[in-house]
Amino acid sequence: MEMRVLHLVPPFVGTGIDQKGGTIIVGGKTGAFSGFMMQRGRMIICGDAGMNLGDSMYDGTIYVGGEVEELGVDCVPGEMTELDVRYLTSKLDLYDMKAPKGVEKMQKYVSGKQLWNYDNLEPSEKKLVL
Repeated sequence: MEMRVLHLVPPFVGTGIDQKGGTIIVGGKTGAFSGFMMQRGRMIICGDAGMNLGDSMYDGTIYVGGEVEELGVDCVPGEMTELDVRYLTSKLDLYDMKAPKGVEKMQKYVSGKQLWNYDNLEPSEKKLVL
């Protein structure tokens, strides 16, 4: 899979909208709605993230090295593991990049999966299926 590396200077709005895989690395901060409707992949944001981070994400992982202005709908903190720390260290070292506070202090965000409503069919829809 091809690796995409973005070095964004101003906080761009909507980095990784509808991301379907791969890894996006942002060397600084990113703007509002980054990771909106993210379906897969990883986003590594070395700096701050704007409002509605990961709004309506289905899957994937977002790592943030700075502050998050506001989480989007159904984006929740995840547990950072030793595997995450090793992964982040490896990826950032590959491009000679650093997280300002260190990889160990980065925050992990994932989908809360509360928007997965596949089992909540309307009664009329259930009749069609059954």
